[in-house]
Amino acid sequence: MQGTPADPTAEPVRAASVRLSMRLALAAVVMAPLLLAAAFSLEAWRGAWRGVETDVARMSDAAEQYARRMLEGQILRIHRANDLLAGLSDEEIRAREAEFHEALRDVAGERESRSGENFYLFIYNRDGYALASSNVLPVAANRPMQDREFNQALRGPDAPPFHVSPVYHGRDTQRLFATVTARRARTGNGLPPDTYDGVVNASLYLDHVNPALAALATGPGDVITLVREDGALLARSSGFGDRAPEDLWLRPDSWMLAAMRRAGEQKLASGASNVDGVERATAFRRIGGGWPVYVIASRAHSAILAGWAREVAAPVAIALCCFLLLLLLARGIVQRQRALEAANLGLERRVAERTRALAESERLTRLAQGAAQAAPWSWEPETGVVHWSPEMFALLGLDPAEVAAGFDVFMDCVHPEDKLRLREALELALREGSMSAEFRVFRRRPGGGREERWLLCKGHFYPAGHGEPATLFGIDLDVTESRRSIERLEAAATAMQGFVYEWDLPGASVTRIAGAATLLGEDIPATPEAWTERVHPEDRERVEAELDGCMADPLRDRYSMEYRVRRADGGWAWAWDRGRVYRDPGTGEATRALGGAVDITGRRLAEERQTLLMREVDHRGKNALAVVKAALRLTPINDAASFRKAIEGRVDALAQAQSLLAETNWSGTSLRMVLEGTLAPFLGDTAPRAELEGPPVTLTATVTQPLGMALHELATNATKYGALSSPSGLLRVSWWLEAEELRLRWEERGGPRLPEAPARKGFGSRVVDMTIRGQLGGRMEWNWGEEGLVVGMAVPGRRSVLASGLPADGPQDGPRDLALG
Repeated sequence: MQGTPADPTAEPVRAASVRLSMRLALAAVVMAPLLLAAAFSLEAWRGAWRGVETDVARMSDAAEQYARRMLEGQILRIHRANDLLAGLSDEEIRAREAEFHEALRDVAGERESRSGENFYLFIYNRDGYALASSNVLPVAANRPMQDREFNQALRGPDAPPFHVSPVYHGRDTQRLFATVTARRARTGNGLPPDTYDGVVNASLYLDHVNPALAALATGPGDVITLVREDGALLARSSGFGDRAPEDLWLRPDSWMLAAMRRAGEQKLASGASNVDGVERATAFRRIGGGWPVYVIASRAHSAILAGWAREVAAPVAIALCCFLLLLLLARGIVQRQRALEAANLGLERRVAERTRALAESERLTRLAQGAAQAAPWSWEPETGVVHWSPEMFALLGLDPAEVAAGFDVFMDCVHPEDKLRLREALELALREGSMSAEFRVFRRRPGGGREERWLLCKGHFYPAGHGEPATLFGIDLDVTESRRSIERLEAAATAMQGFVYEWDLPGASVTRIAGAATLLGEDIPATPEAWTERVHPEDRERVEAELDGCMADPLRDRYSMEYRVRRADGGWAWAWDRGRVYRDPGTGEATRALGGAVDITGRRLAEERQTLLMREVDHRGKNALAVVKAALRLTPINDAASFRKAIEGRVDALAQAQSLLAETNWSGTSLRMVLEGTLAPFLGDTAPRAELEGPPVTLTATVTQPLGMALHELATNATKYGALSSPSGLLRVSWWLEAEELRLRWEERGGPRLPEAPARKGFGSRVVDMTIRGQLGGRMEWNWGEEGLVVGMAVPGRRSVLASGLPADGPQDGPRDLALG
């Protein structure tokens, strides 16, 4: 049986089919990478826009948080400035401008700024004139700022609580700035409440804000802009070029203004920038807290396209070269596999070594933390989540099995007097990024009870970003022993009425421990110049020469000197300053001085008083000798016994006055005590008698001796011829102040009858007249009556009386009938 003959065309067809299949397969192999590259490029383009939407949204969120903290920080500075100036009138502020300049610098934070003066504070009155500022001293009072928008926007009765101004060009600083402004509150100008009385203006300088915004941008083509809701451009991460401040506004028909108003309805908008004309994809976000400011975060289309091109360039190149690479793929895979195995072995070794190194480093860190009693912690302010290390629980004496870490748990351990200071330090860290504070805590003892410990807390705040919450990281150190050492040193310095200081000579700074403010009456800056300026001009050259000589002479390392320093009340205090100079062992140059100053004002004043008292005693002694000499010269020599008795009596009277004055350091003595001391030798136990009547009067030292001598002569005369010569005699002495004079009445009764006045005055009468009239400048009148002698004496009160217990018009009762004309 014959078979069916073969088709001669079947093999070529089969071959063609195979070739076609091979070609199709080859075409598929060739086209597959290209199709994959096209699909990848399309998806990459979509992904690029999704990434742009995410990135600009994240930038706008970060910029909104930064701008809100910045603006709220300015409002806080304004409130602190209002608190500082509360109750003060414009005139008082101007008069204390230098003082408030320094205070406003502290409020503005200019001293702690690490990047220059970035925030300025100005106080303006209702007429737009500056009263005080943090950066200009004195303020330019003749240049009103009434034309500025911030001095106009808050004048109306319905003015908003704060105002954000457009950008200005500083007249003095030549820097671009915008301002946050609020009304002045609680002024002392006497205006009705809620009346406009000027503003407090806080400046934001663009050369500080723009770099901060640039730091939040995530790409080279990204721009972050702050825009007021009416279109005023406030800040821009890439700056405004050479545009003038008056040109920094969006056009009224700008698509960006319309997009800002729809910021809550759309996620992303696209268009040409009104600032530089560049096409950008843009996200808008209004700043929270009622601020009329928007954040505009945008990325240039060119940057998006360049990023997409970079992303797809490799796949496209691979697709074009895929055909050639497929031929070499097998060999390359084998070679790469071998290389990968070798690399994996090396990587495993390095990982193992690094793991051991990390474990050892962690062990050393734990040992160091334990040795230093250091306790790390973290706190998320928004969520309230707190993490403590085991050292933190040990530092507080808490058991982690019984107590969970928490902010309130920690604050319960803080000393009540330090809670406010710790909260202020935490708020400062959230505002400015870091903190450092010392405070007391109560640590629980294992056996029960609590003990007080001092902690040093240092922390750094990291804002939220990349999906991580804002977190404050910190570490607590137990500094109880160092604090107690300082307290002991302060107690020792206080006990010696002085202070201890350490002078850093290269750094020109001084650290003083206790006592300096007590000595001076106020705190002074921690610089050697601040102390030198307080030294008395007469002592300054000597003090500087002593210090310079000690520091320049390598053979001297100690100094000691006494000098005067000016106190806050304008007075002078004496200080005994002793110290030692320490030198660099290599160069021999003086590096620091450690010393102490003691308040010796009391000792110096005592020495001065002693010197003055010695001079006064010398002077009084010479006066007493002069009086004795006069008594010797004037006493008549009838016979030796009478002469001796007269001299002894007068010297005793002089000694009695000297004793009374010595008891009061020659500052004066009581008139009653002078009378009692003078009359005591002339009176017996029963008779004769003497009555004294008059108000409390203190005599000056210059009057005491002469008046005592005059009274002694009157008593001597009464003993010889008058009332004190008779047992029934009565002597009555009264005194008072009248017509700016000290008046005395000497009245004798019950003595021998006097038929008439003596024909001539005796020696005693002449002594009394010479003393009262000549020496004291007073007046005398003698009246010899039948019942006895009456003597009236008047001495100028300003010269004789230091103090009196009655008004100048005399006593309310008692004798007033002196025989004075």
